[in-house]
Amino acid sequence: MSIIKRQKTACKIYSTLFSVFFLLVFTNCGLDVYPFFDPPYTDGHIAYYTSDDAIQNYFSFITNETSDNNTENDFLGTEIYYKIYNNYSIMVSAENSVSSLNSSTTNSTAAIENLIDSRGYKPLKLSTGSLNPLIQDAGQNRYVYIRLNDYPTDSTRSAAIRIGSSSMSDSTSGSPLTYKGTSVFPRRYIDSDYGFNFNSSSSSNPLPKSGDADVNFSSSSSDSGVWYVDMYAVSVGRDSSFTSYYSKVLFLGSISIKEADYNN
Repeated sequence: MSIIKRQKTACKIYSTLFSVFFLLVFTNCGLDVYPFFDPPYTDGHIAYYTSDDAIQNYFSFITNETSDNNTENDFLGTEIYYKIYNNYSIMVSAENSVSSLNSSTTNSTAAIENLIDSRGYKPLKLSTGSLNPLIQDAGQNRYVYIRLNDYPTDSTRSAAIRIGSSSMSDSTSGSPLTYKGTSVFPRRYIDSDYGFNFNSSSSSNPLPKSGDADVNFSSSSSDSGVWYVDMYAVSVGRDSSFTSYYSKVLFLGSISIKEADYNN
């Protein structure tokens, strides 16, 4: 064999060995592969705290249970995170920051990490039992409607969590979310007995206060007797070690709740 042929053969062997070494080293050392999940969809409705139409004070979205990323990984469902404010300027500032992080292409979980770790947003709880995440994976995309507080003069718009196959705008559409066959209703993170009909004389709907885990309380409130609730939806999954992972967040909007509507 000529010297040139021997050199070419040696180069091929070294090249192959280097490729195998590269794959072994970088597959097992540092380059971990994390599951990526797709966020839920908007159904076109966003709640606005500035709205004078209390009928529109609900949150809604479409789950994302059929995307390739969610079906190919261990997708668990959709979680809802919220925070109560007494100063809407602080809330809007938080919304803007989260929106900026959510637009990041380098870290898809930056927004949810900021909401949970930095701002203390909490998952919505239920009147009975516990679902984690709130909307469990069912293998098909579904519409979700959440109304936190009762509309005082309209029983079709009372506090509810509804699941449906089409867009919903009241508390009688679709089907109620259930826990072991029992219809459940939205409750605050700090106590599953606490609702959102904020009332200074009610033990089941007490006023938010400084120190509550789900409240950002400012010494300078925007409007006396008015509270603001900010809400997001996020897809949740896990990896083989049962570590939780999240998608980008979907902003559901924010609403205002007036104590005067329930202090009767």
